[in-house]
Amino acid sequence: MSRDRFDILTSALHFANNEGEHSAEDRLWKLRPVIDVLDSTYRSVFVPRKNVTVDESLWAFKGRHQALQYNPSKRARRGLKVYKLCSSDGPEAGYTAAFNIYMGQDRGEFPASMKAVDDLMEKAKLLDKGYQLYTDNWYSSPTLFHYLQARKTTSVGTVRALGPAGESGSSKTGMLCLQWLDKRPVAMLSTAHTSKVVTLPPNRQGMERSKPEVVVSYNNGMKGVDLSDQLAQSYPATKKTIKWYK
Repeated sequence: MSRDRFDILTSALHFANNEGEHSAEDRLWKLRPVIDVLDSTYRSVFVPRKNVTVDESLWAFKGRHQALQYNPSKRARRGLKVYKLCSSDGPEAGYTAAFNIYMGQDRGEFPASMKAVDDLMEKAKLLDKGYQLYTDNWYSSPTLFHYLQARKTTSVGTVRALGPAGESGSSKTGMLCLQWLDKRPVAMLSTAHTSKVVTLPPNRQGMERSKPEVVVSYNNGMKGVDLSDQLAQSYPATKKTIKWYK
């Protein structure tokens, strides 16, 4: 294909009929057919094993859009925020089972952080099947963990500081609340662990270390989305555009 023909086709590339009917509330209608195909394909190609994680990614974009986000802690820094549910361990670690693009509409019966988790778990059809979910402190809350517990899903996550380091306790529903002092206090919630402490293999200096089992499990379980982002860096879009849907 010649360059000129490629440019002509690209200039006329659309994924939905601009003159057709579409929901006024759906800000992703220009991409909805593509997203629907991806969602069904992700579910049919592979079913994650027990451990999954939810976190957000930032898809780099320097054009204009009402949902554009700026996050200096992310590699892209500026772009569209995407909630992702990924497999956490095994050969399939980093596999994206479901994703939602943030369009500034997180209102619902649940808080935004809880709604993001529930929407992804429902989309991937993983609720009520005995999965174990890992989340960071933006998503984690007793309300979310109790809700997931009722849907036969255990949860592990960090939360904001709870109290003096070294304390732990469990609720009547079996939720562990633990604060452990590493380089700084680390507060955890879990419906899958006790306060058991495990010994780790010696480090490079030959020193043996010990950590709460829930902390070790969390460090391993949260790798899914980071690995997914790392793999995606191998396939960048070589042709830049100011049209967000491309």
